[in-house]
Amino acid sequence: MSSWKTSIIIPCYKAAATLRRAVASALQGAPEDLQLLLVDDGSPDETGALCDELAAGDPRITALHRPNGGAGAARNTGLDAARGDWVLFLDADDELLPGLWDTLDKTPVTDEDMVLFGLRRASAPQNDVLAPLPEGYYRGLAALEPALPALLFDTGLLAAPYPKLFRRSTLGDLRFEETLKINEDVLFNILFLQKTTAIYWLRGVYYKQNDLAEGSLSRSLRGDLLDAEAITRPALETLLNNSGLAPAPYLQTSRVRACLNQYGLLTGCRGTMPFGQRRALFARILADEDARAALTDRLHRDPNRLLAIPYRIGVACRWPGFLAAYTLAKQRFL
Repeated sequence: MSSWKTSIIIPCYKAAATLRRAVASALQGAPEDLQLLLVDDGSPDETGALCDELAAGDPRITALHRPNGGAGAARNTGLDAARGDWVLFLDADDELLPGLWDTLDKTPVTDEDMVLFGLRRASAPQNDVLAPLPEGYYRGLAALEPALPALLFDTGLLAAPYPKLFRRSTLGDLRFEETLKINEDVLFNILFLQKTTAIYWLRGVYYKQNDLAEGSLSRSLRGDLLDAEAITRPALETLLNNSGLAPAPYLQTSRVRACLNQYGLLTGCRGTMPFGQRRALFARILADEDARAALTDRLHRDPNRLLAIPYRIGVACRWPGFLAAYTLAKQRFL
């Protein structure tokens, strides 16, 4: 029996095309006491039936069915059913990479609450992996500096529900906020880190994020990034204060990143967002002095200088209506 008795939770919604691959990756080399929970989130297609089929074929797999409530709600259903000492979240279109279970078997369990490991994104070059720390034990969040900004923002390894193991006893009754449609995972991780006394960085890359689909954040037009960041920011401030870290630079980075990401979606993604909503979002971005400075710098370094001229004018003059109208026109005619 493995000393790392683990429950893997896979939220499943319209995942019939990828779920077999995700499940196979989780089971490859896995111990017999693994618990694999497939949570069908009210899928309107054959995903639910596939969950049942996979569960019938392996005693380690359990299929759970619930009304549609989003990924956070599905993960909560899995957490309520988890029985392992550790919990690992795997998205239904992602994969665990070989070697995780063997590496865990060779790693002694001490008092860490979270185990982090490296991640590879399908959208990145093959050798571009996210693994910014030396292997080892880190006592408290402050011990992760100077890699902490990268872990929170550049790589998102501490913000995403993966790639990591959570000690279930430390989780306690912590659950995902089901009313949030984005950043519910960021808030969950921040609240868990408030309870965490030690983290172990496991050398190796054991998670592949398949982020090329149309539904991924970088490819979908949405307008809730600024609101979501504002909701998670107080929890981040509490975490940093409790860890003895000055919160100001982290909170500034969090706010500016949200503005830059929202600006990127508004200017780079097609969608049906109306003019009024676009204008309001551009106005909020341009009202943030730090975000405006970051945008100005980015636009001045844009290699497509001619194409960047309308954006440079809109940002320099602080004309949200101009930017909203231009992005709508660009989407319609280009």
